[in-house]
Amino acid sequence: MTDATWPKGTQKESFGFLTQVLARRVDDAMKRQLAVLDLDFRFFMTLMQLLAQDGQSQRALCGKLNLPEYQVSRNLDAMVKSDLVERRPDPNSRRTTQVFLTAKGRRLAQMLPPLINDLNDSFLNGLTTDERAALIGMLQRILSSTD
Repeated sequence: MTDATWPKGTQKESFGFLTQVLARRVDDAMKRQLAVLDLDFRFFMTLMQLLAQDGQSQRALCGKLNLPEYQVSRNLDAMVKSDLVERRPDPNSRRTTQVFLTAKGRRLAQMLPPLINDLNDSFLNGLTTDERAALIGMLQRILSSTD
């Protein structure tokens, strides 16, 4: 945004405003990229979590995704229906359900890291490698201090 396009009453130095604008832009760009793969935006992070560690419990996914249990459950229901994941009982606990990628889900999930890298590059292309690392480090510190 140029100075002339900033809405009245906002401050271009406002952390909250800037992060909201950036988050919306990243979300919009991600949704466009995922639409090309015919993938619902709601499923993106679950696929990424399961690609990193298949067979997680539904409860563990809730914690890692920072979403309420009902929302993760609904997303998983839809993902099962789309043949992206399957639920299996945990052999060590009758009350625990584990979530696994299907073959279709794994193929789709494996397409996501390059897409994410390209998207990150498009947003961070004006920064040096050191600046990127510093920005990511600062954001991680801010997030860890607000838990």
